[in-house]
Amino acid sequence: MTDKWRRRVRSNGLLLMMLALLAGCQNTPDDPIKPDLSQIEQQAATSLQRGHYPTALKHYLELLEYAPDNVDAIYKIGVIQSKLGQDHHAMKAFRDVLKLQPDHIGALAELAVTELSHGDSREAKIHLRSALDLDQQRLNANDPTIKIMLGEENEWHGLDRGSPVKAYLAQGIVHDMKSEYEAGQKIYRLVLEHDPMSADALNNLGYSYYLAGDLAQAEIHLRKVTQRHPNYRRAWTNLGLVYVRMGHTERAFQAFKRVMPEADAYNDIGYFVLLDSRLEEAEALFLKAIDSSPSYFVKAQDNLKRVQALLKRQRLAQGGEPDPIEAQFKAELVGSGYSGLQSLSDTRALQ
Repeated sequence: MTDKWRRRVRSNGLLLMMLALLAGCQNTPDDPIKPDLSQIEQQAATSLQRGHYPTALKHYLELLEYAPDNVDAIYKIGVIQSKLGQDHHAMKAFRDVLKLQPDHIGALAELAVTELSHGDSREAKIHLRSALDLDQQRLNANDPTIKIMLGEENEWHGLDRGSPVKAYLAQGIVHDMKSEYEAGQKIYRLVLEHDPMSADALNNLGYSYYLAGDLAQAEIHLRKVTQRHPNYRRAWTNLGLVYVRMGHTERAFQAFKRVMPEADAYNDIGYFVLLDSRLEEAEALFLKAIDSSPSYFVKAQDNLKRVQALLKRQRLAQGGEPDPIEAQFKAELVGSGYSGLQSLSDTRALQ
C-alpha cells in the first residue's frame, strides 16, 4: 500500500469516527428528538372537538413551544380560553393572532364579541365591522351571485360555514343597543337564512321585537325558540317578559318557572309589573313569592314592604302629580329587586 493510500485510509477513518461521535451526541438525553408536531396538532384538535378544553389547551401550548408563529394554534388557544371563562387571556391570544395576520376573520370576530361583553363597545364596533367586511369580501369572491336583500339599499351575501356567525349576531345586538331595531332584525334574519334553527338568532330576533314594542312578533319568535330548543333558558325568560308586558301574568309565571324556582318567578314578575306601575298586582305577586318560600325569601319581603308603602301614598294622594318617592323606589329596584336570570340578549348568549 502506498503512502498516499495510507494517508487516505487514516483520513477516512477519522471522518467515520467523528460522524459516529456526532450521531451518539444527537441521541443523548440532553438533546431529545423533536416530537411529531402534526400528531400533537391532531391530538389538540380532537380534544377541542370533544370539549376537553384543558387537554386541548395543553396540546396547543406544547405545539407553540416548537412553532411559536403558528397562527391557528394561537387562535385556538384564544377560543379555548374564552370557553373556560378566561377572557383576558383570550383577548391577548386574539390580538397576538392579529399581529401576525391582521385580516384573520375569526380572531377579529371573537375579539369583538369578547370586548362587547366587557363593555368596550368602541373597539368592539371597529373589530366587528372589519370582520363582517372581510367575510362579505370573501363570500363575494367565492360566488358573487348569492345575494340576500335586507331592505332596498342593504344587499348582503348569504353566509356559509366559514362565516363568523357570532359576529353577525353581535352586530345585531349593537343595532338594538342603539334602538336601531329594524337594522338589528335584518342581521338576525340574515343568520336565519343560513341556519333557520339558530336558537341565538331566533331569540335575539324575538327580543328585538320586544324592545321595539311589537309584542305579537316577539311572542311568535320566542315561542319558536322554546318549541325547538326547550332547554334554551334565556328564551323562556324573554318570553316571560313578553307575557308580563301583555298582561298575561299566569303565562309569564309558567315561562319563568321553567328556569327558576316558583318564589323567584313570582318575585321577578312582580318586579316587572311594579315597574309598569301596576302596584296592586305587584303586591299580590310578592305575597305569592313569600308564601312559596317564607323562610328565606327576604328579597320578596323587602319588595312587598316597598310596594305597600307606595300603595299607601297613592291612596292618600289627592293630586295627579308624579310621586317622587315612587320614582326613587323604582330606580333603587332596578339594581336590587330582581332575583332571577339576566333576560337581556347580551353577548354571553353567543358564547
